[in-house]
Amino acid sequence: MLIALCTTSVGIVACSGSNQQAAHDDTVLTSKTPYQPRQDVSAYTPVPAGYQIVMLQHVARHGSRGLSSADDDDLMLQLWQQAEAEDALTSLGEQLKSALDAMLNVHKRLGYGEISTLGRQEHAQMASRIVQRHEDLFSAEVDPDRSILVTHSGRSRAAQSGEAFVAQLVAEQPHLAARIQPAYASPETVYFHKAEGSEGYDDYRDNDPRLVAAMAQIEAGDKTRRVAEEALSRLFTDDFVARLQAGQYSFSAHADDEDQINDELDALFALHGLYSIAPNLTADADIDMTPFLLPEHASWLAYVDDADSFYGRGPGFVGEDITYRAADALFMEMFAQIDEFQRASSSAPLASLRFTHAQVTMPIATWLQLADTENSVEPDTLYTYETNPWRAAVISPMSANVQWEIYATDMDSELLVRMLHNEAEVPFPAECSALESGSYFYPYSEIKRCLGEIHNLEFN
Repeated sequence: MLIALCTTSVGIVACSGSNQQAAHDDTVLTSKTPYQPRQDVSAYTPVPAGYQIVMLQHVARHGSRGLSSADDDDLMLQLWQQAEAEDALTSLGEQLKSALDAMLNVHKRLGYGEISTLGRQEHAQMASRIVQRHEDLFSAEVDPDRSILVTHSGRSRAAQSGEAFVAQLVAEQPHLAARIQPAYASPETVYFHKAEGSEGYDDYRDNDPRLVAAMAQIEAGDKTRRVAEEALSRLFTDDFVARLQAGQYSFSAHADDEDQINDELDALFALHGLYSIAPNLTADADIDMTPFLLPEHASWLAYVDDADSFYGRGPGFVGEDITYRAADALFMEMFAQIDEFQRASSSAPLASLRFTHAQVTMPIATWLQLADTENSVEPDTLYTYETNPWRAAVISPMSANVQWEIYATDMDSELLVRMLHNEAEVPFPAECSALESGSYFYPYSEIKRCLGEIHNLEFN
């Protein structure tokens, strides 16, 4: 099925045929924010005279999804049932039950961790915009020996995102079906923190004393506990919340008994998990979680979530690159494929399409020093919204993507590269010199030189 294209009006991108919310300046959903392109197709800088696109390098997060596992909905239902049995529900708390039932029912249909209808729409619409921009690249006249490669993390939602993207490519350009190679999992390049050899990163995430101390201060500090008490008291009686705070209840998810609610913080984070994921499900169910968290509570919980991604997948601590170092493998593959084209090899892909997760799109944004990703902190300085621009909703919403467009001339000239982040033209790091001042086009040799020097890469 052909998915409608997005249009732009008064700076807001709207997509017909979907329920996406245009909310770029609203970061409260953090990495669960449904996708919107950040620049209209008609607004890109003109390609330098004589150049045409010859390759696309595309890395995208999976689309909007449901809950990754059967935990927050199950646990909140158990908590609600306990409160009901004790006659400890407020009038607002009573209303929560219908939302919980709807959440459970939609996951029975979709499955946990699976892409939602909205997620499929996001990738199909993205494919449509790419075809609209690059008709020459996907023309039937381009060397038929050059193929389209499709890789993913190995997780179903990443593979499903690739399927939606590729299906739309073929719907619009049927001849491409013969060029598209079977999709395969490549964790070393697009799921590197889960690939073999990632033990050092795992140890950092679980045991680094700087990270543990910072997140304990944020997640379990006085402000978070106050938010928990205020938010839960809107749903449950004060006595019930006091017993929850005292650790008098314990609930375990049926799917995994390690997922638990043991205190008010666990309950708060489970409630926020449902609040955050509901907008991803708008094309599959009518679930409004906004009555159950006040805006000021949702904003604080967004900060808590952004802090976790900042320290775990973003710039983190000054002098530390463990959160994004493993992205080297992905970029070395991208360089190798572009080099193949330079050698006039017919094995050079026409496009390389990769589908992954926030665990990758956040680190690669940091690796590339994209705007608002480069400000790390000293260990004794806490990440805060007031002092740091890192926002997952902007850097890595659902379907977040980085595209490298490779351009060449008919002559034996230097290749050019333009980079898009969430479909907006963005510069390479300041150490890289553009074709001319203010341009988004860079000589490929310069990109290879400057990124190689920044990250100590060795090329053959």
